[in-house]
Amino acid sequence: MKFGAKLINTENIEQFTEIVSTVNKLCSKGSGGKTCIIKLNHDSMCFVLPEFASNHMLFYSSGQVSFWMRIDALLLFDFYIFEGKSIEKSSVMIEILPENLLHVLKSTPNVKNLKLKLANKQTVCLSIEIEYCGISLKSKSRTITHDIPVKIISSSFLAMKDFQEPNLKDTALSIQMPGLKTLKHMIERMKAMGDHITIEATKNGDLTIRIQTECVSVSSYFKNLPVQVKKNELCSYSMRLSIRRMNDFINSIQVKPDKIICNFINNKYAHFLVIQNGNLVLHYLISSILD
Repeated sequence: MKFGAKLINTENIEQFTEIVSTVNKLCSKGSGGKTCIIKLNHDSMCFVLPEFASNHMLFYSSGQVSFWMRIDALLLFDFYIFEGKSIEKSSVMIEILPENLLHVLKSTPNVKNLKLKLANKQTVCLSIEIEYCGISLKSKSRTITHDIPVKIISSSFLAMKDFQEPNLKDTALSIQMPGLKTLKHMIERMKAMGDHITIEATKNGDLTIRIQTECVSVSSYFKNLPVQVKKNELCSYSMRLSIRRMNDFINSIQVKPDKIICNFINNKYAHFLVIQNGNLVLHYLISSILD
């Protein structure tokens, strides 16, 4: 098994740091601990919650969350190579504290390039070699290596199946959400009013986000949003969600998404899709609040 990646472009280094920052925030606000799984393939790098299994989401209790993020490694990294142990074992999964990885990336001002590889140094670790630019034109660059302990996860069929990309075949309706800044401002104001929000979308592209308590009822309306109807059974679909979970999700996004899509699935959970530059896809799932 062989893995190596290199970032030279400053914008790509910044984007990778934003991605890891997003993952770290999602893990810290998740249902379990603060670790995540990195799944490495020949052309991609995926970040997943350890307890994630998209096929099990229907059985989650109210207000539970999970996420799955895929990066197109060939587009993001200036150099990327991964070779599995065999054709059958064409990927590997490692468990890591994203906080440790983020700490390394954020301590890298004036970076010339950054290299990642898996290494066995008494224990398996993700080795990150950072070359810093010299302080002045005459000074030499310097290189520092950080070793972050990781745990290799079983590559059994069950484990690999559980960590596959979420299946969208049961989606009834998909609608594009308003911009991230608009969502942040709206959810921030609503969370002081109650514990739950209702998101309702119609097949005509109308979206309503509403909070209702015994004392107050506030709704925000959006018209003519891009929409895709997968099942023509109802004129509208709605979901009651934890506003705290929704707020955690919105404020965890540190990347600059092109769009955020909300998929309504079986009235059991909301599936949010965050897409950036065609090289990043984040699936975020929030199970509905049952009355």
